[in-house]
Amino acid sequence: MIDTLRNITIGCIGTGNMGSAIISGLVKSVGSEHVICYDSDSGVLAKACGSYPDAAADSAETLCRRSDIIIVAVKPDAALSVFGEIRPFVPEKVIVSIVAGLSLNSIEEIIGSMHKVVRVMPNTPALVGEGMTVLSPNSETTPDDIHKVEAVFSLLGKVLVLPEKMMNAVTAVSGSGPAYVYTLIQAMTEGGVKMGIPRDKALLLTVQTVLGAAKMVAESGEDPVVLRGRVSSPGGTTIDAVHVLERAGFSGIVMDAVAAAVEKSQKLGRGKT
Repeated sequence: MIDTLRNITIGCIGTGNMGSAIISGLVKSVGSEHVICYDSDSGVLAKACGSYPDAAADSAETLCRRSDIIIVAVKPDAALSVFGEIRPFVPEKVIVSIVAGLSLNSIEEIIGSMHKVVRVMPNTPALVGEGMTVLSPNSETTPDDIHKVEAVFSLLGKVLVLPEKMMNAVTAVSGSGPAYVYTLIQAMTEGGVKMGIPRDKALLLTVQTVLGAAKMVAESGEDPVVLRGRVSSPGGTTIDAVHVLERAGFSGIVMDAVAAAVEKSQKLGRGKT
């Protein structure tokens, strides 16, 4: 997919954690000559573009005029003003929003419904190249436009294209999901410490176990329950541990957590807290 990006310029407004991750991935893959970035905070911009200062734009207008794809990676409280500012400069451009909770309809109300807009939900593992990104394009976006946006985010991990109606659930599963896994890692580590393993060793054991288990699911394509069954020998230690987890409602608790995150995402989308 990298060849798809070699003849276009990608601009990124907002160079915080996610914006800088996108910029870094693009520069490594297609070169800084295909990237331009802008942030209203000159210090944040300088930090993000320190190794390739020519990629820094002096304004959002300059970035829009020079870009084929415009990624808006700002905080939700700044998003409406940013979209209003760039509205005159985005005809025929592909606009990509990674602003949490901001719907396609809300963006179209600001910039107009005839523009090409893709709503994107990445997650923080994108910072280490293992992200999960979901794209939801509007009706004006062509298959070629979507392919180009997929190419951008494939530099940061895996990419799916799903209808926007699924975005609240996506937010709850992959957007918030890293926090669930961190909680599991913390709990497993503490369990190891309780049983006498030094903390640094317990953390290593846990992290590698979670990483390896996730990779087995990803590469085998098998249902996690099947893989769990292969670890759970009759009368062994694992089945006793799984029994404790399920008796305490482990699976139900995780499902309830996802549902709670969906509910909160829906409220935020309606402007409620």
